[in-house]
Amino acid sequence: MKSKWEVNALLASIAGGDEKAFTRIVDLYWNKVYSHALAYVRSSQRAQEITQDIFLHVWVKRNKLNSIINFDSYLFILGRNRIISAMRKKLEEPSCEIPLNVVGEILPPDLQFQTKETWEFLLKGIEELPPVRKIVFKMSRLDGWNNEKIGSELNISNNTVKDHITLAIKQLRQYVRTHPEHFAVLLCLCVLFPAE
Repeated sequence: MKSKWEVNALLASIAGGDEKAFTRIVDLYWNKVYSHALAYVRSSQRAQEITQDIFLHVWVKRNKLNSIINFDSYLFILGRNRIISAMRKKLEEPSCEIPLNVVGEILPPDLQFQTKETWEFLLKGIEELPPVRKIVFKMSRLDGWNNEKIGSELNISNNTVKDHITLAIKQLRQYVRTHPEHFAVLLCLCVLFPAE
């Protein structure tokens, strides 16, 4: 773990919009935040979603990072709030690692691409994207947000949003090419996630 001074320097850079500094903070704290979430929600999928949400909040509210005295405590409070929220939702929803209805909503019915294993493979590729690119891609292609809404939420330009989406799709296609057993996914990517 970096010293408090080094973490504060990274936070100052993130406050100025430095994506590399943000990636570094995510690398430094991801396992700690994820492990904390996993200990409570007991679901890898939910823990990843909570962790993703926490770092999304850090990025969206980056202009306030310079006023944070203890980043570890800040993350702990964010995590606690989101874990409580996730546990409340769990009481209201049936437990399912990957909601199969989501697959049906996103994928065209004529494509033989609806197995849980294939969907999990694609989600794993998405999780390997750099942090900001992953957030933008999920907002665009999984949540259905338009570029203007994403840009407004993340405080980035529409062109930056488009660049992230284009690079994400290129990276996903390369990811699929390195796994020939899932080659059918590559054929589907153009239909499911067309480039801008």
